[in-house]
This record gives sequence, C-alpha cells and structure tokens, in this order.
Amino acid sequence: MSVTAATPSDWKTVGKTASITRRFEFPDYARTSAFLDRVNALSEETGLFPDLGFAATYVNVTIPDDPERDQFALRINEAYAEGAE
Repeated sequence: MSVTAATPSDWKTVGKTASITRRFEFPDYARTSAFLDRVNALSEETGLFPDLGFAATYVNVTIPDDPERDQFALRINEAYAEGAE
C-alpha cells in the first residue's frame, strides 16, 4: 500500500515503505500533551499504534502499513483540529 486517493493530502509516504507520516505543531506543551492524549485514546479504541516522536511544541506521527491506515490518519487529523479550537 502506498499513498492512495483515500490518504489525507497532508500525510506523506516514508521512503519506500507503505507508512505515512505527518508533523503536527503546537504553540505550547499543554496542547502538545493534550493531542498526545487524544492520539492515545484513538489507539486504544482502534488497536493501531503509530510511531510517535515529540518535543514541547510538535509531534511527528508515522502510521505503518495497515488496511485502516488512511481512516486512522483522518481521525488523527480530527484530533488535531479539536485542539485548535
């Protein structure tokens, strides 16, 4: 699986793998932490556990090849939008 029509346009492929990645940026650590909590809840709900790399004001999310990958990416985008409100 690579980037498909269903892959959100703000996500990119990782090398030659079927993983996709996106960087999310935040104005402060409190919002970064709240986003990580939302991603954790999604992971527990779906059973998909992305690779996360983060610092005080950003989170890099990489989702491995999985049939539900694109839908999970959309849900992470929604979790990010929730924090922007």
